Amino acid sequence: MNLETVPNGLREAIRQDSRAVQPLHPAWLRTVVSTGVLAVVLAFALASSSLRTDLDQLPMWLSWGCSALQLVLGVLLIAMALRESVPGAAVPNGVIRWVAATALAVQVLVGIATSIYSPAITMPGSGMAAGVGCLSHETLIALPTFVFTMWLVFRALPLRAPVAGLLGGVGAAVASDAVLHLICPMSNLRHVLVWHTGAVVLFMVAGWVAGLIWERFRWPQSP
Repeated sequence: MNLETVPNGLREAIRQDSRAVQPLHPAWLRTVVSTGVLAVVLAFALASSSLRTDLDQLPMWLSWGCSALQLVLGVLLIAMALRESVPGAAVPNGVIRWVAATALAVQVLVGIATSIYSPAITMPGSGMAAGVGCLSHETLIALPTFVFTMWLVFRALPLRAPVAGLLGGVGAAVASDAVLHLICPMSNLRHVLVWHTGAVVLFMVAGWVAGLIWERFRWPQSP
């Protein structure tokens, strides 16, 4: 294209719109930073809470082992969200479905195994207060990592923002549940499936909706 043929008005508009752009750090480095935020939050949660009273009744693979597995899956999902946020580096849909389904399955299976190895603690009434407490606790633990990851995602100009948001949301929640598994004293399966898994689904939906909202404002539809 010959620049001399470009109208002066258009050339001036392009010149005024041009501005320096800060280079985007690689996905692995942004994952390390996001994981650092996660580590600080999880360490604070562990330091400020008591471990579950039945921890000695659980085998090592089910207590600390499964928590470590959930943590690894959570970080992997966050890394996938940050890669998905980079145009041209989208994660294949098959990989997204497989990893997200694995993370949810592990969360559910950990709850089932825990209910088998440790007797459920009987709560007065319906256990609603304990459930809401766990949901609130997990939300507080996951929220800082979720917000920071979403900030990194949207700075990278994702082409599939809802997908990246979903990955970031489920990653933050699964990683946070790794600590809640060591803190929550209830091994009642209904409690785990409704409130713990519910928190994971809540952040998954929140990430998807955040991506939709960002897309709506970043790429407004032509009238």
